[in-house]
Amino acid sequence: MLNRLTIKEAQEGLKKKKFTSVELTQACLSRIKERNRDTNAFITVCEESALEEAKVADGLISAGEGSPLTGIPFSVKDAICTAGVRSTASAKILDNYIPPFDATVIGKIRNQGGVLLGKNNCDAFGHGASNEN
Repeated sequence: MLNRLTIKEAQEGLKKKKFTSVELTQACLSRIKERNRDTNAFITVCEESALEEAKVADGLISAGEGSPLTGIPFSVKDAICTAGVRSTASAKILDNYIPPFDATVIGKIRNQGGVLLGKNNCDAFGHGASNEN
């Protein structure tokens, strides 16, 4: 099951061409679709853009131009800004906010070729410790 691989296992599989980033990303997206109704782990899922990013990553990997995170799917807490992707910080006041920039950490992951699956639910503005909402 591709959606259960560690980053290292995914890197090795991509490098050895056991699977593609598109296949890896599709496996993760399928699991999100299957479980998110029950878990509410994702506020926003970036299905179309994730598959496009995965296609680009596959091209880079095939050309031998990939970095350690190229083609690796990831998600991020909704309190962290992602350019062009709704970032609400799980707060109603920011329900439709789409930042024009990436937080530094997201920029670094994207520059390495990481594939953004979506935004994870969190306590409003990242406050709290239980993450039950």
